Amino acid sequence: MIPSVFLDKQQLIEQELKFGNYSKKVFSSDESDKVLEIVWERGIKEAKKLKTNDIINLISEENIMVEISKKNYIFNYIVFSEYNKEKNKIILYEKPIKEIFIPSIPEKFFDWCNYNKVVKLFLCHEYFHYLEINYIGLTNEKIKTYTTLGFFKVKVKLKAFSEIAAHAFVKEFYDIW
Repeated sequence: MIPSVFLDKQQLIEQELKFGNYSKKVFSSDESDKVLEIVWERGIKEAKKLKTNDIINLISEENIMVEISKKNYIFNYIVFSEYNKEKNKIILYEKPIKEIFIPSIPEKFFDWCNYNKVVKLFLCHEYFHYLEINYIGLTNEKIKTYTTLGFFKVKVKLKAFSEIAAHAFVKEFYDIW
């Protein structure tokens, strides 16, 4: 599996929707393209505002703690990092980063096969989630999507939207194109 941030836009979106239990019933393909473009552009827009900064400085300015965990945090999927809003902390899971993520980086992006550089990718990704929670609102709540259950129209929150926007943020922040 190629890490999402190193995929092209369409591959990245498809991978995140697959992991996010996305259902084609949520919206038509025409609507889907429009909604996904809005989601993608949300991450790009926020990165353009901040990309002249160092991610470590941005995190420090917001008093976000960073923890490197030795735990192997795997449920039914691999977790490399997370933002804990209650503790205002980014947790990086060292073992999966070193043993799974770094070896999966495509040769084209060989310059990113450095642990310290990869850590900055994850810090950047989680910083976007911090921005969502504290400043700009969660992408999966801002973008309204609905599905039909029988006669009822039900609002659906797709966590994949926040992940797609966060990946777009990282790609733009570090010019990974």
